[in-house]
Amino acid sequence: MSESLASVGFIGLGIMGMPMAGHLARAGHPVTVFNRTLSKAEGARSFGARVAGNPRDLASGCRYLITMVTDGDAIRGMMEGADGLLSTEKRDLTWIQMSTIDVPSTREFAEAAEKKGWSFLDCPVTGSKKQVEAAELILLTGGEPKVLEDCRPLLLRLGKAVVHAGGVGAGTALKLCMNLVVAQMTTALAEAAALATAEGIDPAKVFEVIKQSPALDCGYFRIKEEAVLKRNFTPAFSLVNMLKDVRFMTAEAGRRGLPLPVTSAVQSVMEKSLSEGHGPDDLMSVYLTLRRGRKE
Repeated sequence: MSESLASVGFIGLGIMGMPMAGHLARAGHPVTVFNRTLSKAEGARSFGARVAGNPRDLASGCRYLITMVTDGDAIRGMMEGADGLLSTEKRDLTWIQMSTIDVPSTREFAEAAEKKGWSFLDCPVTGSKKQVEAAELILLTGGEPKVLEDCRPLLLRLGKAVVHAGGVGAGTALKLCMNLVVAQMTTALAEAAALATAEGIDPAKVFEVIKQSPALDCGYFRIKEEAVLKRNFTPAFSLVNMLKDVRFMTAEAGRRGLPLPVTSAVQSVMEKSLSEGHGPDDLMSVYLTLRRGRKE
């Protein structure tokens, strides 16, 4: 079977996973999907995907397996048991692990794949709802070069660029580095808007200056303008998912003996925002937490 027609099994149909599976199906790949909440998988039938009843069924019929779920525990839950991924006899399979998880879990899953005779690529992505729908993600990969080259045409149906960071786990580590930047940009913008408000300045003025500054003007700040000014926290990337990644960052840095004082402070703000009930909201909801923390 040629690469363009290679069968793909896709697990995880959230904000990112559903449009990604759709891109692959519309490109001509036979796509089979699975989601832990099976009712959420029904929408994939609209672009011709088959809905598998369990992970084993999905893995048994695909050449490439893509996982795009919340965390490592979700992956483990789909690996084990009589209906789990590892119960299939399928050997000619490449697992592309695209969830943003921790580095040790990534290596654990690569070892499990190797024992099955599978190839493995860790490949988290940068980008959010807008980028995934436009197939403009940046794919951060870790694994053997020959595995990457085999997967590259498939990956470029999902994004505009592929960055190879190194061996297994390097793609995941690079994703944590990139999300560290996003986390700090978020809290910096939220603090700037909160300080402006405390000073009696319309926070719209912050964005006005940003747009006029070649050094500061960027797509991310423009995307988050509506969240701050209109209090619209419909999630493009939820607070709870970003906090999960921030916890991975500080844990990984701890394993390396590296202090991350600013990121640790960001984590504290996000933990407080989570305790206030903003977990499902967009991560920019930290702005509300900072506003509430003002001493009158």
